[in-house]
Amino acid sequence: MQNIRKINNDLYYVGASDRRLALFENVYPVPRGVSYNSYLLRDEKTVLMDTADSAVREQYFENVAAALDGRRLDYLVVNHMEPDHAALIADLLLRYPEVTVVTTAKAAQMMEQFIGAKPERLQAVKEGDKLSTGRHSLTFVMAPMVHWPEVMMTYDIADKTLFSADAFGTFGASAPSTATSSPTR
Repeated sequence: MQNIRKINNDLYYVGASDRRLALFENVYPVPRGVSYNSYLLRDEKTVLMDTADSAVREQYFENVAAALDGRRLDYLVVNHMEPDHAALIADLLLRYPEVTVVTTAKAAQMMEQFIGAKPERLQAVKEGDKLSTGRHSLTFVMAPMVHWPEVMMTYDIADKTLFSADAFGTFGASAPSTATSSPTR
């Protein structure tokens, strides 16, 4: 069952929560779980911001389909390649064969190497590049070593919204778990 939240007229939260983990990356205690944050921007073009961890695969794809509401998915912006942001990219490319992935050159190279993404489906951006989706204009800001060397952030000029990868992250599930595996303790 889908669980999306409308943030404003064009933006929907499509992520999911996971309370099955005791440790994030097998190091950091997460007693309140983890939220996998992903957003869908519906404009003249549709844009998905990041994916999620594979533990929430079913919930995530139900959320994306509900937020798209029958529309095609035009772009996937990948701000960060860590699995909690990017584990479902390969699945998404199969489900939405028309989608273009917008990301850094380093992340594009990683996608080609690790998931077999075709170069023609990848659009590498650099500092200050813009993507117009209609009313919205997305600007890309490189943020290497915020967490990993391929990280970028995406700023929506129209709504003054920053999609910040892990720059301001914290642990904690925002809702009951949507993960399907049993708790790991």
